[in-house]
Amino acid sequence: MDTPSKDNRYWLGEGDQINIAVAGEPDMTMRFMLDNGGTITFPYIGQLRLIGKTPEEVSAEIAQRLKGDYLHNPMVTVTVTVSQFRNFFILGEVEKPDAYPWQPGLTVEKALALGGGFTDRADKHDLSIRLSGSNELLENVDVRHSLRPGDTVIVGMSFF
Repeated sequence: MDTPSKDNRYWLGEGDQINIAVAGEPDMTMRFMLDNGGTITFPYIGQLRLIGKTPEEVSAEIAQRLKGDYLHNPMVTVTVTVSQFRNFFILGEVEKPDAYPWQPGLTVEKALALGGGFTDRADKHDLSIRLSGSNELLENVDVRHSLRPGDTVIVGMSFF
């Protein structure tokens, strides 16, 4: 069995809607929807690639690139519009297999609760995760394992 993932940060991806705010600079407060390229154009900086970075990493990068020529000590905040978090998926032997909005701190156990719990036919020890954006399948995962947006939890069927 694997150990729970320690990295439960949110990584930006296609479809995320984000807000970028620079304190004291209302003209630099903007909202973006990330497309599959994941690149935005930001004032005084130009092009920035955001996909695969955390909101904190994007905040630090924008602050660093604004510092000096334009602002002395920029304070930048990047947030994901909560209603816009990408989905994760749960299928197999759960009561309500479906797509659900990802939430910070989401684990397999919490995903199972959102999916209505196990069916009578579920093998409670046959839990797998298909990682988002890859064909990698993690088998026999612990219920404390963290999930990322786009991941798919698969609950196997018991063979009595």
